[in-house]
Amino acid sequence: MRTMPSRGLQRPVTLCGLILLATLTASCQTTGSGAIDPALVACASFKPVYWSKADTAQTVAQIKENNAAGKALCGWGATK
Repeated sequence: MRTMPSRGLQRPVTLCGLILLATLTASCQTTGSGAIDPALVACASFKPVYWSKADTAQTVAQIKENNAAGKALCGWGATK
């Protein structure tokens, strides 16, 4: 036999569900055109990488490639 939840419990659960739905809906809104420039996100997130004498030649080459991309996209090393 199934029992129905009491009205006392149903109202808080419904209220919590509505609050969650409103929060999730509001967090998906965008402003402006909604377009995000991936280069700006990358430039804000990543920094130049430095190597040490203990790194292999292959590692140093990869670091140099990374830093060259950062210089081209983000202006790393440019004086302000």
